[in-house]
Amino acid sequence: MPTNSLITLLGNELTATKGNEVERATNKPIIEKKINYRLLYKMVESAIEEMILEYPNDPVVEEFKKKLMTTLQPVLKQILPND
Repeated sequence: MPTNSLITLLGNELTATKGNEVERATNKPIIEKKINYRLLYKMVESAIEEMILEYPNDPVVEEFKKKLMTTLQPVLKQILPND
């Protein structure tokens, strides 16, 4: 497998030591890796956005949208005008 494959690059980026990271719990104290949660969050965010845009009428996506809107409703009420 090439050393610059996408999986290798993502693995290296996710476990690279940088500023805002939290150590991952492990049973093997010899192997310590830190996860770049900012990158991981962006990857998950991108995957969810892609799913919503590609399958707008899928029942699972519709249910996800409803739950998301219900969860965000208090915040949206504060942001949006009361018209």
